[in-house]
Amino acid sequence: MHPPKAQSVTRQGADDGFVPPTFYAPEVLQGGHTRLTVSLPGLRVKAVHRAIVAALTPPFKLLYQQVTDRQKGQLPKPRTHVAVELPRDRVLDALDRYADLVYHDGRHQLWIRGAAGEQVVLEEIGMLYIYPDDFQFRDILEDNGVPEGGGESLATRDYIKVNFLAEADAQERALMQDLNLVPWDR
Repeated sequence: MHPPKAQSVTRQGADDGFVPPTFYAPEVLQGGHTRLTVSLPGLRVKAVHRAIVAALTPPFKLLYQQVTDRQKGQLPKPRTHVAVELPRDRVLDALDRYADLVYHDGRHQLWIRGAAGEQVVLEEIGMLYIYPDDFQFRDILEDNGVPEGGGESLATRDYIKVNFLAEADAQERALMQDLNLVPWDR
């Protein structure tokens, strides 16, 4: 079994025993935009993320943003790749096929946007952000055992260790090829 994308650690880098609680919290962002912030223990991220992705309106746009190179460290500027007009099944199949990379390796963020403008972001530390705050997404979260709430999450911890998997290097290349992700310099 692989570790989660990230874990809370002490200042010295030792596991501090913190397990992210399960909850979602609504937020209103600058400009009146809304989102749901979702905190989950690492083993729950895949199921909840897939359920949200399955509810987006196809076709999808996908943005893969590599923020860290496993061997070289933090990148001075993220490497961004995009794909458009992706069918739902193709994206869900890729999430399964490359699950080690997507759900257990903290080198990247994955943004998936539906045709109606809704989107879910999976951050490098395993946090989910769902745009907009919509009852459909709240229902999916509740159906997956994620209650509305609040508290400390990985996003609010002082020290985070992001995990990397050597086998995810090949998965990253294969994901790029399978979904026809092309470099995008914004």
